[in-house]
Amino acid sequence: MIAQQLDHHDILLFSYDFAVDSTLRLSAPRFLTAFNPRGYNNQPAFMGPGELYITVQTPSDTTQTEIYSLNLPLATRSRITATSTAEYSAQAMPGGRRFSAIRVEADGVQRLWSFPLDRSDNGLPEFPDIEGVGYHAWVNDTLVALFIVGENGIPHVLYTAGVQSQKLQRVAGNIGRSLQTLPGNRLAYVQKITEQTWQLKIWDLKKRDSAILTKMPTGVEDFAVLPDGTFVCGKGTKLYQFKPGRNNEWKEIADLGNHRVRSISRLAVSKDGKLAVVVQ
Repeated sequence: MIAQQLDHHDILLFSYDFAVDSTLRLSAPRFLTAFNPRGYNNQPAFMGPGELYITVQTPSDTTQTEIYSLNLPLATRSRITATSTAEYSAQAMPGGRRFSAIRVEADGVQRLWSFPLDRSDNGLPEFPDIEGVGYHAWVNDTLVALFIVGENGIPHVLYTAGVQSQKLQRVAGNIGRSLQTLPGNRLAYVQKITEQTWQLKIWDLKKRDSAILTKMPTGVEDFAVLPDGTFVCGKGTKLYQFKPGRNNEWKEIADLGNHRVRSISRLAVSKDGKLAVVVQ
């Protein structure tokens, strides 16, 4: 269970489209987290058109985090989890009936749980025997990628696990926290080769192998992928894009400094042209 107040973060929402030269353009900025002005607002994930799940910790509760839903068209919110344990990092599951999240259980063990979108049950552990899960992404309806937390100086490791086999298969070591599913049973992730060299890689389920896509900006491990395959990341106050086959390197597309932003971390993209950005 989380036992301290987490650093304050906020979430900005933008609409996006593309210029003639395929440069990403942002518009209609919205500040989503005025309801928790001094708390932790992080890990955005779109559950469908107009609905964004985020992880929240309020200043009055320093023991845990919960999952909130933001209805973007109505500008309303609801608390999805209200438990005695901490939940975070919600993701939509294939099939559209459930979402998954990491639960920090009463004994401190982190497991991947799933919950029904219609609140018809209280959730269940998807992989009861797999502990130390930090983050995850669904590669398809039966296979999940898992960021397993390294302890005592051991690097974090990327594994896959099938819902039927329940067994871990190692993919890569010393990885970043951002895992993004791509079409064709592929997964994008960052591997930290050295302190200065972090590579964006694509793992292919059919080939059971990873290929280097490009080098990440120094110190950046968070990214998102647009429906057309364009990658987006942030460093400092600036946003960058990278389109395989079009760009040779990351291209600056926006500076959020005029929105009183000091730094950018996580991002999430919707299928209907919205970009959520976690900022400090």
